[in-house]
Amino acid sequence: MRRTKSLARARHVPARRSPLFAIVGAVALVSVAGGFFAREPIERALFVRAVADATGIALDADSIERDGDGYELRGMRASTRGGGALVDAPDATVALNGKQLRIALESPRFVFDIDRYRSVSRALGDASLDVRIANGALTVVSGAVPEPVVAFDAVDGSLHADRAGVRYDVSLALVDGAERYPISGSFATAADGTAAQTWNAPFLPIAPLAGLLQPGTAVRFESGSIDDLTVTDGTKLQVTARLDDVALALGGHELSGVHGAIVVDGNGIGSRELAGMLDGAVPIDGAGEVHDLAGRYAWLRDGSRDLADVAGLVATIAGEPQLRSVRVETVAPGLAYAQYALTGDHGPLAISVLAIEPHEPTLHFDTAIAEDHVISGGERTSAMGVRTGAVGGVNGDYFDIGRTYQPQGLLMRSGELLRGPTDRAALAIDASGHVTFTEFHLEGVAEIAGRRFAVTQFNNWPAGEGDVTIITPRFGKTLQPAPGVTFATLDPAGADANRYRIRSVVPANSPIPVEFGLAFGPDAHAVLHAGESVRLTYALDPPVPNAVAAIGGGPILVKDGAWYEDPHAPAPDERDYRWPVVALARKADDRLLLVAVDGRHPERSVGMTRPEFGDLLLRLGAVDAMALDSGGSVTLVSRAPGDTNVSVRNVPSDNSAERWVSDALFLYSTAPAPAIVPPLVAPTPVPEARPTP
Repeated sequence: MRRTKSLARARHVPARRSPLFAIVGAVALVSVAGGFFAREPIERALFVRAVADATGIALDADSIERDGDGYELRGMRASTRGGGALVDAPDATVALNGKQLRIALESPRFVFDIDRYRSVSRALGDASLDVRIANGALTVVSGAVPEPVVAFDAVDGSLHADRAGVRYDVSLALVDGAERYPISGSFATAADGTAAQTWNAPFLPIAPLAGLLQPGTAVRFESGSIDDLTVTDGTKLQVTARLDDVALALGGHELSGVHGAIVVDGNGIGSRELAGMLDGAVPIDGAGEVHDLAGRYAWLRDGSRDLADVAGLVATIAGEPQLRSVRVETVAPGLAYAQYALTGDHGPLAISVLAIEPHEPTLHFDTAIAEDHVISGGERTSAMGVRTGAVGGVNGDYFDIGRTYQPQGLLMRSGELLRGPTDRAALAIDASGHVTFTEFHLEGVAEIAGRRFAVTQFNNWPAGEGDVTIITPRFGKTLQPAPGVTFATLDPAGADANRYRIRSVVPANSPIPVEFGLAFGPDAHAVLHAGESVRLTYALDPPVPNAVAAIGGGPILVKDGAWYEDPHAPAPDERDYRWPVVALARKADDRLLLVAVDGRHPERSVGMTRPEFGDLLLRLGAVDAMALDSGGSVTLVSRAPGDTNVSVRNVPSDNSAERWVSDALFLYSTAPAPAIVPPLVAPTPVPEARPTP
């Protein structure tokens, strides 16, 4: 719904055609003044020379042929005598006849390099060119058998080019049947090469402009208008406009009544609010901005990846059954947010989605843990997101609620293992954004004085009967008493990163300050002495090369494109209980979805069972998916348009209040902060901290 506004200027805006107007006007003047052009056959060389003598412009074409009282040029090129390119229109047919100008494009394309033209204006030297056009007409047609696409008349104005630069002031009217819609523009190039042009149109209908889009584009505009259009093209392109009652096709779906203001700023486009109807029945609105527009106008033809991703997200949601409303926002490059409501078989449902392009170079995953320790008083998902600068994410693993808040499974942050895996599903994400869903195990060995101990746990306290557990400072501040457990503090020993020396050995009969070391369970039968050498190695199995983040959860809900009955599902009694749920899913094209369904709010969203949630993920295109901690923990956060911090986007079920949790899975962006959509009057505040009990 953003493509049309710039389209009015992109395909046929005189600011891009001004050199063509200059050439056409000059040729027309030479034709009329010379008289013989219209009556005598001329040779190609004579025609080219006449244009050069009159204008100082070297004109060439693949063919130049007489056409009634005018001439037809195919594959036109033009340059100054100094060789600077003015116009390169390899697919164009230009017909000249007095004041009339007709352009036929084999594909809707016309190339004018404004940067090269700036140097051309200097190359003119002492020569100057004046062109005046009065009541002219211009028609742009398309196809091998040209059919009219868009037409202009009442072309009035003047163009002057000399060593000081180029200036023009022109007005014209877009023709749509019997209606005329005025457009005005001006342009000047200074001797130093700087340029500024401005175009204005109070009202332009979309229908006569829509044909300029190439066939097969993802979005097809059909009707509506562009109001209060202003285009300023200086050091960067800037456009402001409003859409009114726009209708467009999006894949196999229709958007109608689309309205709202848009802004184009350089290579970005944004809107504070756009709204309309999806398939004539479902209210849809959206906001945000993207900054991956290729060239000043090329994105109208070639599209934009981020805009295509948003369009794809809308198309996916549009296929949902009994849809009632849709909200879509852009969050950061490669990241879009949507929330939609539908009527399920058991009541209303509210579903929130973060759609992720994992190969976007400015976007990456990582995890966060409450208070930066395994043992904590818990922290809200939004607070962790604000504290770490995230742009989106969800709550993480199951945890020891109300007590130690330690997560129950695997946790890795920025490549550092913080908590070892357990015998249930977890996910790991490598540096390329690829996700592995599986049951991980810790494979480790501690070699001490010729004895080998299998290391089975990482930052889990107390150590089990026969377990050997690695403890790091990330565990917390204190190891609570654990009768029968022995703790050996380790110090690095030499250049070998796997070599340590035992500093002290103490029984865990009383609290122990946390330091790096090994905890031995009662049945580990470890007889240890200070000063002994330890060689310690450990790794995840299966390995994930270049892993940057990992988090526990479960169960796995979708595997290889089908529902999966996870034999090691946590809380198996919750399988058929309808409540809030959240998951990370991978699609066949490697894109990822974070999906949260609200629950325990009968008037708004009743929640889903695990099989129902699996069905939803499959409808959204998942080929693999794993749930995270559900129930009152379910929280999805993202940065809203114009905001600086993440905020809660779903409605948690604990009296609509956000729960303190142990960890979270986040997305971070190194792209510049949004700058087109104006900031909120009061940005979302940093959530208050809660003291650790």
